[in-house]
Amino acid sequence: MTTDTKAIEVYKAKINEMISKVAGLLKITSPEENAIVIESKAALKRLGKEVKTEKEKATKPINEALKKVREWWAPLELSISKEEDRVDGMLLTYKHKVEAENRLKEEKIAARVERGTLKLETAERKLESLEQVQKTNHTQIGDVQFRQVPKMRVVDENLIPDKYWVIDLVSLRRDVVAGMVVPGAEKYYEEIV
Repeated sequence: MTTDTKAIEVYKAKINEMISKVAGLLKITSPEENAIVIESKAALKRLGKEVKTEKEKATKPINEALKKVREWWAPLELSISKEEDRVDGMLLTYKHKVEAENRLKEEKIAARVERGTLKLETAERKLESLEQVQKTNHTQIGDVQFRQVPKMRVVDENLIPDKYWVIDLVSLRRDVVAGMVVPGAEKYYEEIV
C-alpha cells in the first residue's frame, strides 16, 4: 500500500507542476502562450493515461477478485430468490383461497339473515369464527408479513401524456450522426481538443 501512496504523491507533484505552468494564463494572447498551453494539454493527456494505468494496477486485481466472489455466490442467491418467489406464490394462493371462501360464506350468512332464517347474533358468531390468514406472522426465525404494495400498469398507451414518453437518445444519435433525417433532430459539428 505504501508504494501506491508514493506513486500518488509523485503524480500529484507532476500535476501541480503542470498546473503552475499555465496557472497565470486566463486566455491565450500570443503564439508562445499557445505553444505552452498545447504542450501542457499533451502532457496532461499523457499524465492522465499514466495515472489510469497506475490506478488499474491496483484496481484490476481487486475487481477480478470481486467478480470471482460474486460468481461463487450468484447461484446460491439465485436459488434462494427462486425458492422465495415459489414460497411467496404458495402463501398468496392460500391467502386468496381463504379470502374467496370467506366471501362466499359471508354472502350465505348475509342471505340467511335477510331471509330471517338466522339470528343476527348467530351470524356475528359465525363470521367471527371464519378462518383468517394473519397479516403478520411471527416465527422463531423471523416475521412473515403480507403487504399491499402500490404498483402501476398501462391500460391504454394512447392516453398516456407526452411528458411520460422518453426519447431513445442513443438510437436517435446513432441514426442522425449516420446521416438519417429525423424530424426534430439535426446533425452538427462541435470542435473539441
